[in-house]
Amino acid sequence: MPFTLTPAPQDISSNDSAVAIQTVATAEPLATSEAALEDNEPDLEQDQILSVSSTLTRFRLGQADDAWQSLLIEHIPELSKSTDALTLTPGVLKRIRNAISSILATEGYFSPVVKFEKEREDAKVILVNIDAGQRTTVHTLDLQFAGSLADAVNAGEAKEVARRDSLIKKWLLPQGAAFRDAEWGRAKIKLLDNLRDESYAGAKIENSSAIIDAEKYTAALAVEVASGPPFVLGEMAVNGLQRYPRWLLDRYSPPKPGEPYSRERLLEFQRVLQNSPYFSTVAVSVDPDSSKPEAVPLDVNVVERRARDLALGVGYSTNTGFRAEVTYRDRHLFDRAWDLRSAFRLEQRRQLAYADIYLPPTASNQLDSFGVLNDHTDLNGLDTTRSAMGVKRTTTRNKLEQRLGLNLTFETSQLSGEAPSENRALVASIGWTWRDVDNNFAPRKGQIAVFDLAASEKAVFSDQRFVRAYGKYQRWIPVGARDSIILRGELGQVFSEGSDGIPEDYLFFTGGSTTVRGYTYRSLGIQHETGVTGGRVMAVASAEYLHWIDASWGSAVFMDVGDAADTWRDFSGKQAYGVGARYMTPAGPIALDLAYAAKNKKFAIDFSIAIAF
Repeated sequence: MPFTLTPAPQDISSNDSAVAIQTVATAEPLATSEAALEDNEPDLEQDQILSVSSTLTRFRLGQADDAWQSLLIEHIPELSKSTDALTLTPGVLKRIRNAISSILATEGYFSPVVKFEKEREDAKVILVNIDAGQRTTVHTLDLQFAGSLADAVNAGEAKEVARRDSLIKKWLLPQGAAFRDAEWGRAKIKLLDNLRDESYAGAKIENSSAIIDAEKYTAALAVEVASGPPFVLGEMAVNGLQRYPRWLLDRYSPPKPGEPYSRERLLEFQRVLQNSPYFSTVAVSVDPDSSKPEAVPLDVNVVERRARDLALGVGYSTNTGFRAEVTYRDRHLFDRAWDLRSAFRLEQRRQLAYADIYLPPTASNQLDSFGVLNDHTDLNGLDTTRSAMGVKRTTTRNKLEQRLGLNLTFETSQLSGEAPSENRALVASIGWTWRDVDNNFAPRKGQIAVFDLAASEKAVFSDQRFVRAYGKYQRWIPVGARDSIILRGELGQVFSEGSDGIPEDYLFFTGGSTTVRGYTYRSLGIQHETGVTGGRVMAVASAEYLHWIDASWGSAVFMDVGDAADTWRDFSGKQAYGVGARYMTPAGPIALDLAYAAKNKKFAIDFSIAIAF
């Protein structure tokens, strides 16, 4: 005799992206038919005999499928090893048998046979042997749609017909699939999610049923979905603004009144606001129970970040030594929502001060900024002091970022024991970054490509005419469940009559923790008796295998090769290889590498860490 599982009605909250439809049984017991009850009568008689012969006892699973052993042990206390011995009674055996039947029913086994037997004649351990029987599969499926979607389908609207067909195709429990209660609920949740993605934000499941025939091991599924009316966005209502102006949100391309509702569009707007400097928390939503679906208000709730931050930090890297830093940020400079980012950093081999101001994005999603800096380094026998000012415009479209810039640089450089040289350059630049990774902070799959082009004209406030081209490509290839291969390549060249008059910042160095490990930071370039200067050509290649031992700790093996020189004729790739440790943080992995530099025949450690207060 079949029995039916029917859902308890449940309202859909405006904040829920999923709906849990619970099921209740209209026949008892849940996992047995009348025939199964008759078959259990000998078992009940055996329970009576078994319970008379023992007093205190424990239970242990005997014959049972590995696929659901852990499920039974987790949800039936009597099967746990830590449970105290129980007084053996027919009631205890009946409770265990019913619990097993109920749990297996959620996995699609509706006619299990449960046997109890002593492990040995004198033992006080009862083995629970289970034959789950044949698993129930989906025999028939009936998905019905009502509301505006059904009306559009009946009217022959091609777009909505395709939408309905797509919903049916994406249903998670097709004919022939094994029936599980969890999958049944998940399939309905997914169906609603797919329908609510576009237009029908108020979609609901009106009725659903799973009719189980325990004798034929089949399930007949039926679901009726009411799409409700299509939603069209109305005016934006913003809550939580205190210090920042209302017009600031309009700079981040919000959905416009009259747009059809799209969950992806709302999530994208929420993501952009969340990533802005101004808000720590953002929630963008509509009310699915709105009485005005033709102009549903767009609710935007924000929690503002503090306008000003002052932070102190210390750190260390093998590139530039120990570090102390003070940073100051004002996100509402001059009460105009200008974002000031400034810092003063003292390192053993570098001292840096800068101040950059980022304006709110334009209506066309362009981010303008301008700033000044002063940078002093003393590395590998070359002492350099650079002062610069510049402007930049950054435009982001999906995965592609474009940069336009103009920078004026004044630089004084001096090799140890030689006279200083002064260079200046007014440089126009354009660059692109294409980013397609699964995680911006700790990628495991994807790729990043960078290309930058810069030019300076001797007749326009510069000491040398040159064109600088630079490209970088990095790829992450997943291996197995945790590991990955990381490939990296860099290539650059400065086209000019010579390197005289070109600031060192526009020439190429390599070596260090992020380029060719095992060689001192910026030690690969044009070699002089007393130091190293930048070259006009550069190439680097790297391959690394990364294995994560657990969620926090990993290990790596790698090989790097690269060099920087004045010409390609002078270029000679320097090799390094080694091993490393990785520790995962919210901002990405920290690396500690031990590398062997083949040219120098020396081992070196590459490491970097920073701590903010």
